[in-house]
Amino acid sequence: GEVGRGWEQKPLCAAGPRMDWTGAGRAVVLLLVIFGPQLASTNWLLQCSSCVDQSLYSDQKIKNNIEDADLQTIMQQLKHIKIREFDHGEDEFYNKFFSKRQLGIMAHELQPVMPTAVGILPERRWTNPKGVTNQTKNVMLIRETHLLMAALGGVQLLAKKADIWDESIAKLFKENADIVAEQEDNRRKREDMLQQIVRAVAKVEVMQHGFAKTEETVHKMEGYVRQFKELQEERHARYIKRFDEITNKSAEQDEVIERFKQDFRAAVDREARADLVEKRKKAEAEVEVQLVKRSIEKLRWEEEQNTIRLRNDEQRKSEEHSTQKHHERVAYETAQKKAADLETMSSQEDSNMRQQAQKHKDEKELLEMRLKSDERRAEMGVQEAIEKQKIEEEGKIKAARENEDVNKRMMQAEQEEKKNQLLAAIKATAEIVAQWVQTIFLQPTNLALLIGSVVTCLGGIYLMRELAILLREQLNKRLGRPSLVRMTNRRGFFQQLGIGLLRLLRLRPPRGAEFNDVVLHPKLRQQVMRLADATSSAKKRHMPLQHAMFYGPPGTGKTMVAQRFAEYSGLEYAIMSGGDVAPLEEQAVTELHKLFKWVHRSKKGVLLFIDEADAFLASRKNVMSESLRNALTTMLYHTGTPSSQFMLVIATNRPHDLDSAMLDRLDEAIEFGLPDLEARKGMVQLYYDKYIAKPLKLPMISSGAPMLKKPQKPTSTLRSRLPGSPKPIIDLPKDEQVNEEAMAVVAERIAGFSGREISKLFTSLQTHVLYNSVRQHGIVCSRTMLYEVVSQKYKQHAAKLRRHNAATCHWQVAEHGRTTDFQVSGYEYSHCEQNPDEPEHTNGGDKKPARQVSPKGVPPPIPRLNGAA
Repeated sequence: GEVGRGWEQKPLCAAGPRMDWTGAGRAVVLLLVIFGPQLASTNWLLQCSSCVDQSLYSDQKIKNNIEDADLQTIMQQLKHIKIREFDHGEDEFYNKFFSKRQLGIMAHELQPVMPTAVGILPERRWTNPKGVTNQTKNVMLIRETHLLMAALGGVQLLAKKADIWDESIAKLFKENADIVAEQEDNRRKREDMLQQIVRAVAKVEVMQHGFAKTEETVHKMEGYVRQFKELQEERHARYIKRFDEITNKSAEQDEVIERFKQDFRAAVDREARADLVEKRKKAEAEVEVQLVKRSIEKLRWEEEQNTIRLRNDEQRKSEEHSTQKHHERVAYETAQKKAADLETMSSQEDSNMRQQAQKHKDEKELLEMRLKSDERRAEMGVQEAIEKQKIEEEGKIKAARENEDVNKRMMQAEQEEKKNQLLAAIKATAEIVAQWVQTIFLQPTNLALLIGSVVTCLGGIYLMRELAILLREQLNKRLGRPSLVRMTNRRGFFQQLGIGLLRLLRLRPPRGAEFNDVVLHPKLRQQVMRLADATSSAKKRHMPLQHAMFYGPPGTGKTMVAQRFAEYSGLEYAIMSGGDVAPLEEQAVTELHKLFKWVHRSKKGVLLFIDEADAFLASRKNVMSESLRNALTTMLYHTGTPSSQFMLVIATNRPHDLDSAMLDRLDEAIEFGLPDLEARKGMVQLYYDKYIAKPLKLPMISSGAPMLKKPQKPTSTLRSRLPGSPKPIIDLPKDEQVNEEAMAVVAERIAGFSGREISKLFTSLQTHVLYNSVRQHGIVCSRTMLYEVVSQKYKQHAAKLRRHNAATCHWQVAEHGRTTDFQVSGYEYSHCEQNPDEPEHTNGGDKKPARQVSPKGVPPPIPRLNGAA
C-alpha cells in the first residue's frame, strides 16, 4: 500500500450533482457498494484508503476540473478492447474454487487503446506456497473503476441511441400508418372509380341498346314513309280522275240548272198563284248552287296546291342533280389538273436530274483533266529535277577530276593531322593508365581496396539479381496470375486509363466493335451475339453467368471468339490449356484452387476459357490417373453453383469424351463448323488484305475501293535504286490481276478448309510474293501465283484427309444448322457443301468422272474421299 501512495489519479467523473442517476447507474453503484469493500479487503494493494480509487466516493470537495466525459470516444475505445482467455502461472493469483483459466484483459494491449486505464507499479512482491518471496518491477496495473465507468458511459450512449431509435421507429410506424391509411383511401377511390366505370359501361350498353331500337324504328318509319308516298301518289291519281269527273258533272249540272230555270220560269208563269212557294224553292236552289260552286273551288284550290308542291319537288330534285353533276365535274377537273401537275413535276425532276448528272459528268471530266495536267506537270518537274541533279553531279565530278591533285594533298594533310592527334591521345591515355597501375600495385592498401571493391560490386550485383528473381517469384505467387493461365487481358488502372484515352481519341475501336472483323456464319453469329448480349446484361444486373461449350473442328476460331466474347461482354478473359493440368500431378488441385481464387479477385468478372478441355475433363468411366480424377473433382466443385463472378467456356474437338457431370454444368453448346462459301469469301479477302495488300502496299479487296486501281508508279530517282529501298510495284495485265473474281474462285476451290488453314494459305502466298520480288526486282502478286499456292495447299489438304480417313467408308459433309446428340453418338465434323465443279456421283456404275476445266493454276477438284471431314 505504501508503494501506491503519491500517485496522481484523474478518473473520469461519474458522480456528483450533474450525474444522471438512471436505473442502470443505481444498480452499478449498488454493486460497487456491496462488493467494493470486499475487493479492498482481499487485495493487499488496496488496504489503505489512499490506494482506493476515489471515483467510488462522492466527495466533491477534493475533486477538480469536473467535466462531462466524451462518450463517443469512450465507445470507440471499448470497441477496440480485446477480451482474452488465459491461464494463471502462479497459484497465488486466482481463487482455488475456480479453474485456472479465466477471461481478462491484457494491460499492454489496453494501454495504447485507453492509456488512462493502465498504470505502472514500480515493484511487486509476493510469497509462494513454498515460502519463497518473489518480486517483479514495473508491473502494469489496470484501473478497474476506469473500465467500469467506461462501460457505464457506453451503456448511457447506447441508451440515448436507443431513445433516438425508439423515436425513429415510432415515427416510421406513424408514417407507415399514414401510408396505409392513404393506400386504403386510394383503394376506396379506385373502387368508387371502378363502380362509376361499371355504371358508365352499363349506361353505354343501355344507350347502345336504345340506339339499336331507334335504328330499327327509323328503318320502320322509312318503310312507312315509302308506303305513305305510294298511297299519296295513288290518292293524287284518284283525285285528278275525280276532278275530271266533277268537272264533267258541273257542266251537266249547269245544263240541268238552265233547264230548271226554264222549267221554273214556265212553272212560275203557269203557277202565278203560289209566289211564295216558288221564291222559297228558288232560294233553296241558289243556295245549293252556291254550295256546289264552293266545293268545286275548294277542290280546284287543293289540286293547285298539290301541283305547286309537285313542281317544287321536281325543281329541288333537278337542282340537287345539277349540283351533284357540278361537284363530279369539279372533282374530275381537279384530278386531271393534279395528274397534269404531277406529270409536269416528274418531267421537271427528270430534267433536273439529267442536268445534274450532266453537271457532275462535266465536273468529273474537268477534275480528271486537272489531275492529268497536275500529273503531267509533276512528271515534268521530276524530270527537270533529275536533269538538274544530273548536271550538278556531273559538274562536281568534273571539278573533282580537275582538282584531283589538290584534293589529294589536302586529304593527306588532314589524315596526317588526325594521325598525330590520335597518337598524342593514345600516349596521354597510356601515361594516365600507367600512373594508376603504379599507384595501385605499389601500395598494398590500394590494391586490397580495389580487389575488395570489385568483389563487392560483383557480389552485390549477383545478390540483387537473385533477390529480384526471388521477389518476382513471390509476387507472382501472391499477386500475379496463376501458372495455369497462359494468356489474360487483366490490366492495371493506368493501362485501362490509357486504353480509355485511346478510345476517346478514336485510335482504338470503341466498345461493341469487337466482332466487326470476325467472319462467322449468320446463324452462328446470331447465336454468339445472343449469348454475348445476355452475358453483358446479366453482368450489369449481378445475375449468375451461364457456362458454355464451343465444339467443332480445329482451326475454326473458338479461342478468338472467346476473347472477343469476353471483351464485348465487359469481362476479363483467362485462357488455359487442358494439357497443362496432367503434368502437375499432385499439384494440379492446388493450382486449380489458386486459379479460382485469382478469378474471384477480379472486379469485372472473368471468362475462363479452357482449350482442349477433354484432356483433363474426360469421363470418369475411362481409365484415368488419381491426380486427374482429383483435378476433375476440384473443377466440378468450383463450377457446381451458379456464379456472377466468372463464366466458364470450354473448347473441345471431342465433346462426347467429356464427363457427364461436366456436361450437366454447361448451359449452352455452340458448334463451330467449317466455313461455308460466303464465309470463305470473307476470309480470303480479309487475309489477303492482312498478309498481302497492307504490308506490301498493294490494292486492297475488302476495303470497298476499286479492285483494279493501279498503284502509283514509282519515280526513277536514285533513292529507288539504293539497297534496302522499297521494291517498285510491277503492273500486271487485267487478266492476271487479283480481284474479287479471283478471290471467289479461290473460295470455291478451298471447300473444307478451316479458318487456320486459310490463314496459312495466305502466309505461304506472302512467302512466294517476297521470293519473286527478289528475283524480279519488284513486288507482284498475280493470279497465276495465287492459283499455284492454292493448288499446293489443296493437295496437302487432300493428302491429310486421305491419311485421316483411310479407315472409314464414306465422306459425309454437313455445315451449319446441324444439331447432334453429341452426348450419345459423339460428334463428327462434316460439311454438306458440294464443290461446284465436282460431278455428282451415283450409286451405280463404275464410270470415271470427266476431266474438269479449271482456271489457270488451280487443280481440278479431287473426288470425294471416304471418311469424315
